[in-house]
Amino acid sequence: MITASISIERVGYAVVQDLGRLGLAKLGISANGAGDQVSARLANILVGNHEAAAVIEVISSEVVFTTDSELLLSVTGAAKTLFVDDLPHDTHETLVVAAGSRVVIPGSVFGQRTYVGLNGELQGNRILGSVAPDTFLEFGQRLISGSKLEVQTNFESETFGNEYPVFRFSAAHETYSKNFNLTATLGPDISRLKNGEQIFSQEFEVLPQSDHVGMRLNGTGLDLGAAGEILSRGVPIGAVEVAPSGELIILLRGRLVTAGYPVVAVLTKHSIDKVSQARAGDQITISLIEMNKAQLELQEIESKITNTKNRVENAFRSRGWEALLSY
Repeated sequence: MITASISIERVGYAVVQDLGRLGLAKLGISANGAGDQVSARLANILVGNHEAAAVIEVISSEVVFTTDSELLLSVTGAAKTLFVDDLPHDTHETLVVAAGSRVVIPGSVFGQRTYVGLNGELQGNRILGSVAPDTFLEFGQRLISGSKLEVQTNFESETFGNEYPVFRFSAAHETYSKNFNLTATLGPDISRLKNGEQIFSQEFEVLPQSDHVGMRLNGTGLDLGAAGEILSRGVPIGAVEVAPSGELIILLRGRLVTAGYPVVAVLTKHSIDKVSQARAGDQITISLIEMNKAQLELQEIESKITNTKNRVENAFRSRGWEALLSY
């Protein structure tokens, strides 16, 4: 195993990220973690890592870095193209990057979250077992120009030689535009709305006040018919609330674990990932579905991820690259 490093030359907003602190809500700890979990998992799978390993999450900006060693790298999420020493490459593939290379990942036109996976263990500080930033814990590792990240990896020319294959996994992934079609199950407080389920027949606009805690949507007809307060209670990631201001709020991965606004819907797991890619001004539609359809939707996504994972594993093993696999 060697210690490779990358040096950040230029970046807008990027952090060291993973899948968050799951299972700690009973202690009042928010999950946080990658906004688009499917893309973060895929970035790791494509380089042979465990799905929950640390990645670089880049939000609404470009990132440029150089390497001091050979690296096995993947880029997923919103970015469509990256450049290695000025040569273009598709994202959502497994790439071999030579020592001394300069990697440029441009900011995306649509969608806002891009993930960089590096074979091995990306080094970073941890709290409660995770590198995920948490604004309430005042914790996180933001990358700036001049930052240097180390990676403990088994990928090196002395072990694998200098002749590397070209991989074409064509991993299934989302493509983005200004329009996001989401699915959700009905929430427990839908009867508190004067217009009930009819509110979901419209398009909502993403407001600039949105962040990793909650996405605010502007719409019409969101008047509450039932008076009286709701006692604060546990709320899941993806809960769609109606705020007193007459806006919808979609609770994202940085949400507090309790809240007291009416919950009129709950996004499916896949739609939580999708909506994390929406920018201010994008248009959102929400379709209500039954729980069994939500489960089928999730099974389909997980099947595609498993398929890619199996293909990567078989390809690596066929090349004698078992030492690079963490799954």
